[in-house]
Amino acid sequence: MTQLHRPCDCHPDLQEDRLLALAHFFASTRSTVVSLHDPMSGDDGWSLGCRSFSRWKNQLLSKAKSGDWPWLGIINPKMGFVFSIGSVPVRFYRGNLLKPPFRTLAFSAQELKQMSLAFPAAEEHYKDLRWRFAIETDFLGEPSSVIFAALSGDNGSVVYHWKLPFEIAVVNIDAAFIRSDDVVELPAPTVNAPMIKKFNTSNDA
Repeated sequence: MTQLHRPCDCHPDLQEDRLLALAHFFASTRSTVVSLHDPMSGDDGWSLGCRSFSRWKNQLLSKAKSGDWPWLGIINPKMGFVFSIGSVPVRFYRGNLLKPPFRTLAFSAQELKQMSLAFPAAEEHYKDLRWRFAIETDFLGEPSSVIFAALSGDNGSVVYHWKLPFEIAVVNIDAAFIRSDDVVELPAPTVNAPMIKKFNTSNDA
């Protein structure tokens, strides 16, 4: 994995404040979805994933419409969702940076057209890269890392990557969501008689 550039060195639209805003958005939205996850009522990993994707997609659509982030654009609003940071087309996925889903490596016609506009011939080596956010999660489903990366279109290998800091609110997680293989059985506690310490008393004030 090469790490020679800042994102804005690859394209001026990939500014740090924009990437940090998106990292916070992806992490906080995922954390909210996890707090609503209810396995006792029938929720499973599939419903958690679908709800996360829907919230990410629909809230980005709302933000683009509101103009809160003037640099945010929408290229494909449908299920093959593609947005843009300035003129750079971007997609996101939930999963390990080094194991991107095959579907996220595919170039849609809209994304391919936008790539040709974003990167002129002088920067053609960036044109074949897939610009992606990888949202990695822990065993509870909570976001553990948000990484902005440029992936090779040939095999999905990571060419550039930047791990972005984020802050999320602490939420209470239903213990039923913890997988059984992650539960550690603790030994019974040792019980001892309490130690009594005698203090000397005195009438002196």
